[in-house]
Amino acid sequence: MNKDKLIERCKANNIVFDINERWEQGTEHHPEAVQIFDMIKTSDFAFCDDHFGWKSGGDGDNGEALLYSLSIMLELRDAEKK
Repeated sequence: MNKDKLIERCKANNIVFDINERWEQGTEHHPEAVQIFDMIKTSDFAFCDDHFGWKSGGDGDNGEALLYSLSIMLELRDAEKK
């Protein structure tokens, strides 16, 4: 997927895609993003000896970045379904 086209789609659907802006606004993560992240984190720990070391809940955590990315994509999916 082309980055520019993805950003265009977000703009067309009024989805804030800047994770710093989302953090400043206190935008909640998409509920499905939280479920997916929990599965990824648990499976990484159980099957890969915590290879990625997923962390969430703090500024700059790799898990927070993943949660923001997933949330944006899921919001876009939901918006384009309508």
